Amino acid sequence: MDYGVVVDLETTGLDASKDRIIEIGLVEFVATGSALPVMTGTYSGLEDPGMPLPEVIQKLTGLSDDVLRARQIDWLTVRSMLSRASMVVAHNADFDRGFLAQRPELRDLNLHWACSSRHINWRAHGFRTRALNYLAADHGFVNPFAHRALFDCATTFRLISPYLAELTARSWMREFSVLATGAPFEVKDLLRGRGYRWDPEQRVWWRRVFEDELESEREFLRTDIYKGAPRHREDEVRSGDSSAEAEDAPQVP
Repeated sequence: MDYGVVVDLETTGLDASKDRIIEIGLVEFVATGSALPVMTGTYSGLEDPGMPLPEVIQKLTGLSDDVLRARQIDWLTVRSMLSRASMVVAHNADFDRGFLAQRPELRDLNLHWACSSRHINWRAHGFRTRALNYLAADHGFVNPFAHRALFDCATTFRLISPYLAELTARSWMREFSVLATGAPFEVKDLLRGRGYRWDPEQRVWWRRVFEDELESEREFLRTDIYKGAPRHREDEVRSGDSSAEAEDAPQVP
């Protein structure tokens, strides 16, 4: 049996180097083979950030300075749950991983992360967005308290359950940023339809793909974009690389 943990954070902002965690949710589960995973435990905790809570965060989460005053997350419980997990899952995992890496109680843990936004090929399954609550609605259920950590964890757990094998396999795959360098202007709609995004600084269309998609991406570029030998560039994305597709990057915690 493999144990996993879904984690979600609410924070005072988006910058892990200066913003602080105000809430954590954890859902522990066990995968038993072909059956759907089973939830085996939960934890939820609040923490006083030691600073006034920004108004936008208060509106988003429903939390307030009074609610958070003198509260403290039980980091020993968090450490215990994370340390026995073979995989830690989060929606937009780079965000949560960045904040948890700052916690002295957790710094020596060697965690394997899976991102439920990127490590499931939602486009191949017929879904056009990777936003958590839209995906939940597309699967026929609603997150009743979005932007509260434990409810977001439960939503993520329910969402990933039918796709757990794919999520696990792709979490171990290498990822590449494919840049369609020198692509003709007239093929921009083809690139956009394929999921490419325009980088105005580098002036290039790009997208991120996993290694199991790389050969089909090369064929698309060779056949539809360059009409011959491809001239694109492939850069491997390193673990923890903060550059994410715009749809992945959270606009609010």
